Amino acid sequence: MSTDVLAAFQMYDHRGMPEAPTWDRHQQVDKVINAFAAANTLLDRDTVDLHLLETVDKAACSLLRDQWTDGFPVAAYSELLTTIAALRSLLGYSPTPTAAEVNTWARNLRDTSAEASGDDKDFHEVRIVEGPHMGVLLGVWGPKAPQEPGTLVGPLLLLELPTDVGDSKDMELGTAYYRRLKQPHPNTGQWEYMLDRKRPLPSAGSRPRFLPAADQVGA
Repeated sequence: MSTDVLAAFQMYDHRGMPEAPTWDRHQQVDKVINAFAAANTLLDRDTVDLHLLETVDKAACSLLRDQWTDGFPVAAYSELLTTIAALRSLLGYSPTPTAAEVNTWARNLRDTSAEASGDDKDFHEVRIVEGPHMGVLLGVWGPKAPQEPGTLVGPLLLLELPTDVGDSKDMELGTAYYRRLKQPHPNTGQWEYMLDRKRPLPSAGSRPRFLPAADQVGA
């Protein structure tokens, strides 16, 4: 590994914005554009950042969708997430999560739901069926008593999951509100969640956010 590349990795801090590399960023971005062009994906300098972000979203959600599937090559998602995180560091873009950080996010959500469910609770498998987190499969706790009149016992009725929109230059944080359907899926037994239409919907172009916001690091 060259001295310049090693220095770029050392400058990377996944908890905040990386420092800009010292070499010509445009030249490095052009190399990335040429690599994607070889795969018939045409990008320009202004779209490389967002394309990488969208690829991370797909890989992270697919990882959480398929992590419990026997024989599925989830290692490919893990390696893709790590590679993009490293590439974005070299290009001076905003940080994106590794597979370990995506799984930490899922465990934190599980633990938060357990705390909110009290002492007498059950564990449930849930799936997000629309919105920025569509396809994500999670383990979520819920109390053993109905949470509202006329509802069945199950996982938490409402999930508030973090989102972001924009690119490294202009990133806006938000929240996607998901409400549990009235009953589990008859074939899979999984509880499914759709966007809660009684709450603000995510902004157009919102993506799932698996890394904590800068002001939440170390909290």
